[in-house]
Amino acid sequence: MATRERLVLSATEQDRPGLVAELSGFIAAHGCNIDDSRVIVLGGFAGLMFLISGTSSQVAEVERGVAALERDTGLRATVRRLPENTAVTPQVQRPPTWVVTASAMDHEGIIHAITDVVRANGGNILELETSTESAPMSGSPLFALRMAITLAERHGSAARLKDALETLARAEAIDLEIGDTADNRQAPDNREALRLGK
Repeated sequence: MATRERLVLSATEQDRPGLVAELSGFIAAHGCNIDDSRVIVLGGFAGLMFLISGTSSQVAEVERGVAALERDTGLRATVRRLPENTAVTPQVQRPPTWVVTASAMDHEGIIHAITDVVRANGGNILELETSTESAPMSGSPLFALRMAITLAERHGSAARLKDALETLARAEAIDLEIGDTADNRQAPDNREALRLGK
């Protein structure tokens, strides 16, 4: 059986119907499989990221075909081949995943402040989603964040991370919660919450 290789294919373009079909069709036409994917629309532009796999020759054809893909579809695409030693292998026990949610009056630097606390305490951000909207009465901009993180086995500490986020929440007037995914699925009432902005 031929060795499977992996490639990350990412693309952006002004959002319109058919973008995902065009990109997935390009991948399928070269005989590759989509192992994982993410699609999001921000500011009217779509961002697409596909993790694909195929034989060495199939992956090479995808790499060579990106220029034609851009000409035909208007997508701006980049490819990055994964080294062999980054191949995903099944894990007997996945590391705990923590979910952090936050809301506050929007201001410059708030995303950096939260994510830098996570970094400084051994956290690795797996997913991040933020948004802003107008407050119902005042019309002031409101910020909301949700992210999923894991903690480094040697350097991460859930207790230290919670303490650091507590300090940040008080200083920045942020309503913030942190809990692990097992708590969220099985016993949400037992989730340790930090509501410290008020």
